[in-house]
Amino acid sequence: MLSKCANPACSARLHYLRAGKIFKIETSTVSSEQKGSTTRRIEHFWLCESCAQTLTVVMENGAATTRPLRGQLAKSASQEKSERKWDVA
Repeated sequence: MLSKCANPACSARLHYLRAGKIFKIETSTVSSEQKGSTTRRIEHFWLCESCAQTLTVVMENGAATTRPLRGQLAKSASQEKSERKWDVA
């Protein structure tokens, strides 16, 4: 059940679906009981409005995790470069 922002560093609680962003992610597991059988299920994750502006939810190594949005990666990299220029000058 969704109750908290998927960002571990955020403590925002889900009160309204209109605030933030819901992610629907399909997960699959291989069942040891039935040889070769794969169980698929849908899991839902929520990012609060603030976190949804800079993060997304992705599956990585079989677990859901948050990652910076692509645009945020480029923006932070260019900011780091410009900060380095200021440090050198």
